[in-house]
Amino acid sequence: MASNSLRKASLQSMESEIESLLRSLESLKGDATDESLKTLKSLKSNAESALKTSRHLLSDLYDDVKVKTRETSIATRDYAQEHPWTTASVAVGALGLLAAYLLCKRD
Repeated sequence: MASNSLRKASLQSMESEIESLLRSLESLKGDATDESLKTLKSLKSNAESALKTSRHLLSDLYDDVKVKTRETSIATRDYAQEHPWTTASVAVGALGLLAAYLLCKRD
């Protein structure tokens, strides 16, 4: 759980860095001197690098979520097979709550 929050913070940091780089690129766009062109290329390279890193982190995060979702679905299926009456009563209760919510919302 802590690694997910660290990744989220890291992604937010990268996003702000990319936004900063894009703002710098826009400010340098009008100035066409050799030095600014070098800086522009450097900033573009940094932005591309940050984008690749954030894509890699998002890919890792997606893989983690996919694995945990699969594990949860397997555990849920196993529980439902071991306790069918409990599962059925929980499902009926959830439907009852949904129906009550919809009826109350209607009024």
